[in-house]
Amino acid sequence: MGLTVKQRASLHLEGTTSIDRETVMNLLEATAGTVKGGGASLLTTGLWNIGAHINIVNRSEGGFEFALNSGKDLVELCTFGASVHSDDAGNTVLRVGGLDTYTTSQSKVYGFIPAGPKMIHGMDPYKRYLNAVLEEIKNRDPEAELVIQQDGA
Repeated sequence: MGLTVKQRASLHLEGTTSIDRETVMNLLEATAGTVKGGGASLLTTGLWNIGAHINIVNRSEGGFEFALNSGKDLVELCTFGASVHSDDAGNTVLRVGGLDTYTTSQSKVYGFIPAGPKMIHGMDPYKRYLNAVLEEIKNRDPEAELVIQQDGA
């Protein structure tokens, strides 16, 4: 049996690194600006939404609130957060994601909805963001213990 929408929306990055907390925060912010485009058009035209991008809604001492929006910020596709803190051993602990809000759609064939999972709008650029963060941290700290996983999977 396939994963439910809720299980797919729980996809997140978590782990520890020896990189200091402020540098990790700066990496999360900088990487958000590099992920653009991807995902099916909301207008069901079959065109790709090349303008999708991640916006920082809020940056606080402990992390971020992000929104992944369509081109020209017409539609908010999904939102997610990131938490970053230091542990007692001096490592930086982070968790990025798990979608807080999202919209879904399901394809139709000749007016019928075929069996299959619903699509989460913005999931492709969201996954690219998680992978880009993982790669950036691993490039700076090859010993970092990071994993991208889903809850309940």
